[in-house]
Amino acid sequence: MRIGIISDVHANLVALEEVLEKLTGCDVIYSAGDVVGYYPFPNEVVEVFRREGIESVAGNHDVAIASGDFAGMNQIAMEAGIYTRQVLTGENLEWLRELPLNIETSELSIYHGMPAEGEAAYIVYIFPEDPITDEFLKDADKHIVVGHTHIQFVKEHGGKLFFNPGSVGQPRDGDARAAYAIYDTESGELRLERVEYNIEEVCEAVEKAGLSRYLCSRLYDGY
Repeated sequence: MRIGIISDVHANLVALEEVLEKLTGCDVIYSAGDVVGYYPFPNEVVEVFRREGIESVAGNHDVAIASGDFAGMNQIAMEAGIYTRQVLTGENLEWLRELPLNIETSELSIYHGMPAEGEAAYIVYIFPEDPITDEFLKDADKHIVVGHTHIQFVKEHGGKLFFNPGSVGQPRDGDARAAYAIYDTESGELRLERVEYNIEEVCEAVEKAGLSRYLCSRLYDGY
């Protein structure tokens, strides 16, 4: 079985469509959260997830937008969150509210922030250099997937992997291309992949929606 793994789409439909083209041979696709937030295609992205049967955990932006509580977010994230909540259909907003904090498969434990219960599951950041990845892997009986940092990486310990597929919608590791991963359950191989997409098309939509131009510069810079 080939499993597609994505994260942090952040309502960037243009990037998502390019990534899904690369995942057409996958049997199933999972998301490590933050389906919406920042970019101006929230309904379109949620509808793609629903139509394609992509299962996702809840990210911090998903939780904030579903609840309307933007405490702790910076001004740009908050403004984009308010915009998203205003334009989302009732049905798509309800879909966000129902996202779980964790998905367990026979091979993977998927979280947004860190393997934990409650708020920590979508709030805490785990970066590539964080030694806590080894601590989690010591007792892991599955591979662990997280998102949240928008940084693509993989760590290995005792035959188990701790990895972040990177961000589809707003990479922050210096590579502007949309990030994703493919895991093959037969071979045990994990591939961390990237694909180019039309950033200018997203920026035109950002400006049309009246969102911060800074959201565009981040896409070009990959930070």
